[in-house]
Amino acid sequence: MIRARACVKCKCYIVIHPNNPLNQAKINTFEKMHHQHTLITVSVEEIRNEYTNGQEELNSSA
Repeated sequence: MIRARACVKCKCYIVIHPNNPLNQAKINTFEKMHHQHTLITVSVEEIRNEYTNGQEELNSSA
C-alpha cells in the first residue's frame, strides 16, 4: 500500500517513501507550507481522484 501525506484544505498530497532521505526532506517542506492546515496520512488510493499531487508545488518553490 502506498501512503501519502495530504492537506485537507488545499486538496493536495505528497507520496511517502520512508527509506528515501530526499523524500523525507520534501515531506518536511510540504508540512511547513501547510503548517496551519489539517494534514493527514492516508493511502493514495483513497484520495487519488479528489486530491492533486503536491510534488509539482514543491518543485516550483525550490
